Amino acid sequence: MKITLKVIGRDLFTMLHEQLGKLNSTFPRLSTQLEHFEWEIIEILAIRPEHLLSYPDMPSALLIDAQEPTYIEKIQLLEKKELTFIKDPPFLPIVMSPIVLIFRSHGVLAEAPDFPDFVADWICTPFLISDLARRVIASLRRKNILKTKLHFGSLTLVPDLRVLSYQSRGIHLTPSEYSLAELFLNQMGTVIPIKDLVMLFRSSGKSTEGSNIRVTIFQLRLKLEMLTKSHYTLGSVYKQGYVLRTKNRATPDPHSISERSATGSLMSGHH
Repeated sequence: MKITLKVIGRDLFTMLHEQLGKLNSTFPRLSTQLEHFEWEIIEILAIRPEHLLSYPDMPSALLIDAQEPTYIEKIQLLEKKELTFIKDPPFLPIVMSPIVLIFRSHGVLAEAPDFPDFVADWICTPFLISDLARRVIASLRRKNILKTKLHFGSLTLVPDLRVLSYQSRGIHLTPSEYSLAELFLNQMGTVIPIKDLVMLFRSSGKSTEGSNIRVTIFQLRLKLEMLTKSHYTLGSVYKQGYVLRTKNRATPDPHSISERSATGSLMSGHH
């Protein structure tokens, strides 16, 4: 995923641009290897309203040289106009980019007036580029532009990518499969009643026909077993529902039934 750093201030841009190669080559690769942040740095010569905006598929942050107070004053004026625009009927899923102030020294920071509400974070030079990158990522996540990963033991969900990962491998899920995976992972080892599955599908506007639910569970089970080499599976429990658990081939669950039998159980439970 590419993150754009929009820089206001010539000296600041020059400093950051010199470290772009280091940033892209060393930081940050996530432990799952499923997502690698690519960084782009652009210089903003004349601040325009669109520079304050960030799109979900094009996350960006605004870095401002705090040495020039006129930059902040200009943004305060533009922000009021953009907030009015965003509150109108939302034709595009856009939000305000997080704004990070860059101070030349701790002395300058100590003498700075209170920050406006739109300031997400600040940092003083000299700083490690990795520190700045982490602050930008944290700011993007706080504004829900980058969503955090959901960890469930050795299994991880990446919401914004709809990816289920396991031991540095990942697999993409459909929206329905993702909703099911989140439900089962939150209640690992617990039998999810069929009525709860029907409610989940109904709340997301999906068909609650037994066949649709059964097919989605079957597809998620195949992906889960392929991803984890059958370490995890979705088991069906007679007349009760389904459960996510580790697979123990030596002691099969006497309550588990075949997929064909599950069809009848699910359909009868639905009706």
